[in-house]
Amino acid sequence: MSYIDNKITVEEYLKNIQIKSMREQYVSIIHQFDFFCTDEFNKTANQVLEDLAIDWEETHQSNKIILVLNKFVQWCLRDHPELTYYHGKYNHIKRKIGKKNPSTIKLYVNKIRQLLDDVWNVEVNVNKISRKIKIPKPEEEEPEAFTKKQMRVFLDSISNTKKLQFMVLKDTGMRIQELCQIRKKDVEIGGERIKITIQSRYTKTKRARICYITRETEPSFLRLYKNKEENELLFGTNEDSEIAKGAFQTSFAYYRDKIEKTHSEFGEKYQSNDRHKKTIHSIRSYTSTQCSIAIDETWGHEYIGHKKYLGQYIRNQDQFLEKFIRSENQLMIYDTSVIVDSDERVKKLEEEGEKTRQDMIVLTNVMNQLSSIKADNVKKELEIKELQEILANK
Repeated sequence: MSYIDNKITVEEYLKNIQIKSMREQYVSIIHQFDFFCTDEFNKTANQVLEDLAIDWEETHQSNKIILVLNKFVQWCLRDHPELTYYHGKYNHIKRKIGKKNPSTIKLYVNKIRQLLDDVWNVEVNVNKISRKIKIPKPEEEEPEAFTKKQMRVFLDSISNTKKLQFMVLKDTGMRIQELCQIRKKDVEIGGERIKITIQSRYTKTKRARICYITRETEPSFLRLYKNKEENELLFGTNEDSEIAKGAFQTSFAYYRDKIEKTHSEFGEKYQSNDRHKKTIHSIRSYTSTQCSIAIDETWGHEYIGHKKYLGQYIRNQDQFLEKFIRSENQLMIYDTSVIVDSDERVKKLEEEGEKTRQDMIVLTNVMNQLSSIKADNVKKELEIKELQEILANK
């Protein structure tokens, strides 16, 4: 069977990766490894990996692989201002190679090891790699959620079109890619609150879940909903959710940089990795935090899909909705009316309000009639007076 090649190329390997984001991740890592190999050995990444594979096949020793990967780790921990590259849609954005976060470096090493295994059949022991590759332990930063005040500042600073999209994110705690795939047919508007079913194929965890729209978002959401076809995307700008997600992230970064000029906290970064504290994920964190404040931390995680909650909400959808309504006041940033615990009380107040309105209409009609009668009496009195004067003159 010599006519069947038992080896594939890196390009063929990448083509076989179905998930676009994962494929792009590999491309980016190979790109970084290529810079390292050129800088350190004056060879391409492919040449270095090929040489490592040949050495392993001859010796079945992983020493050289571990040596190269350790050098790569140390290289990634340093800035390389002399090394630049271009990226973006038209390759017009210039970037310098900067030092990487330990978590990122760990990902790089794992993917390079997988490439050696999947493309060159180099089976390096994972435990050995973990022991002998010296990657610093990353500093742990507490993810920072939006506060209510910051959420209000952000939403007040963006266009009306984009505002609704971020309001829905704030209400539901959806991931960007989930929001970009929601269609009109996933929405139910006949209940006590607008319900959105996030299909399992949309989610990162491949588990379906439900979420709701708050009262303050409902009017704008319904206007959008009524102008869409049944199978049309509500917020996605492209059928490719990865492209739509990228557009969302670019939009968020634009508004964040704009707001930073007047609110410096939007420009703050973590010291450990130089990443912005305020990201789109901060909105998802806001949803979880506000639900935790309203009820408890378990509910905060359940609502945004951090736990396998599908079976529970199928059995107790009324309870799920009830918890959302109790959380609603915390989620809202414009409408701060107090949540009433009993729907019956709300109904009674609405009935009393309607009765008062009807009574006012009746009272207004009576007053108008009295006014007409009074005017008519004055007119008649004048006519009588005139007749009396005519009779007196005779």
